[in-house]
Amino acid sequence: MATLHILSNSAAAASCVRAIAAGDRVVLLADGVRAVAALAAAKAACVGVVREEESVAADPPSGVQLLSYRDFVDWVVACERSVTWT
Repeated sequence: MATLHILSNSAAAASCVRAIAAGDRVVLLADGVRAVAALAAAKAACVGVVREEESVAADPPSGVQLLSYRDFVDWVVACERSVTWT
């Protein structure tokens, strides 16, 4: 069962990385965007940043996908459960 991890607090990044399982996805929002390098380095999941986040320019780190709001909704639907890291 895939889990969608929604990280909105960069201070929770280490806990989030430890909880990621194969097939999981991670969306970075708000302050969570500051953890983009740590999550991209973990390479344990698909990592996405909602496109409107100004903290990640048009050139995100390798392995990071810029998501539209429609993409975000698609990820939510594709996963069987979600965990919010605040």
